Amino acid sequence: MKNSVAFLLLFICSFYNAQEMELCKCDLLKKSEDSISDFYAKHEFKAISKKEALKTKYDYISVQYLKKYSKSQDIVDSLELKISNEISKIVPDTAYVSYKIRDSIERLEYSKKFGDIPKPVIIKTGKLHDAIAILYHTRNFYHPKYYLRISYDEGKSWKNYYTGLEKNANYLFKTNSKYPLWKDKNNIQIEADIVRMIKEPLFPSNPIPTYETIKNNALITLNLKEIIKDSDGINDLEEKFVYFTNPLSADTDKDGTMDFDDENPRYKNLNNDFTRLAEILRFGDYPLLTNNSTVQMDEFTTDLKTVHEDIQTQVEKQKSEFKPRERSFLDLLEFKVIVTDDENIRRMDTYGEKTIFLTSKEYSNYLKYNYGINYCNYSKIFKCDDQKDTYILTFDGLIIGETYIFIKIPEGWIVRIGHRWQA
Repeated sequence: MKNSVAFLLLFICSFYNAQEMELCKCDLLKKSEDSISDFYAKHEFKAISKKEALKTKYDYISVQYLKKYSKSQDIVDSLELKISNEISKIVPDTAYVSYKIRDSIERLEYSKKFGDIPKPVIIKTGKLHDAIAILYHTRNFYHPKYYLRISYDEGKSWKNYYTGLEKNANYLFKTNSKYPLWKDKNNIQIEADIVRMIKEPLFPSNPIPTYETIKNNALITLNLKEIIKDSDGINDLEEKFVYFTNPLSADTDKDGTMDFDDENPRYKNLNNDFTRLAEILRFGDYPLLTNNSTVQMDEFTTDLKTVHEDIQTQVEKQKSEFKPRERSFLDLLEFKVIVTDDENIRRMDTYGEKTIFLTSKEYSNYLKYNYGINYCNYSKIFKCDDQKDTYILTFDGLIIGETYIFIKIPEGWIVRIGHRWQA
């Protein structure tokens, strides 16, 4: 795996190699790549100092250091223990068998819930008079966020609140915390290690980040006044730090769908040749032409009249083949992040995949509150300078990148993959 700068170098190499293949001439794309180069240089990973890790991120958080405290090494991950015990019984073990065992046990364990929260992600629960609180983290491997699920009527109704915190950035909450979750009616408390990331993930060789424990005896107190602020159905912290939506509007893009239920809450969908082109790249699965002797690239054609039907059919086919697990409340909190300055790409249909589209400037702000590992970047769709009805776009993902050429034809697009790199 390459780090962020290496990704960029590969990305830029993709562009120059594409030029060598005479894909097209495009000065605007060259300027865009220069801008991306500056962006990645600015945001190259650098471990924060120990002093910085110990600072409280927000005013509603306070930290106390305990003389007697719970130890992280005493925590037993019952789910992982069950999985490893079952795998150890299989001889010979294979990656496929391990996957099937893990999938089977996870499905079973995640079906066991407290309220509507699966037990494997629950850190601690607590009750104070009629109030019940569940402190839990989301299931995302690289961005597990800490949430509170709170009922003030003994579990008859619940509300969900993002705490503004992400696991390991810089608190690792302890499931064996000895303190009651409710400190009082206005405050939640939990024991934690204070950690910092000292080595970012490197794909595919070392995809797990490395953390250093700074303090192992912290008691974190969260004042609920700021956390439960909610002007429109999603707490304000979640709108500010996660979705970048308008906390004063339940429907940021005014498309008639409330932000929490909206697959693309920031931008109202458009339906034009370029939004459909973006959908083809993101979700389409079209057969490559086999009789293409004029260009040495992968190529396929699309009919714009049937794009939505084609992609919907492909999506349904994938669902039937892979048999995804039943969607739960946790799935509603998961989303993709796509960085692009292209207006049409931001307004494409996302076919059931919740997506937060950010401009490059907004992404810089996003990095103040989130570690930016799991995202992808699309350049603008630029018109080629030297070819009629021909456009170019570059895509930069986590472990793969591609350069696309699009040629407009009466029925739709010819799509050519000019260059592809993989980590």
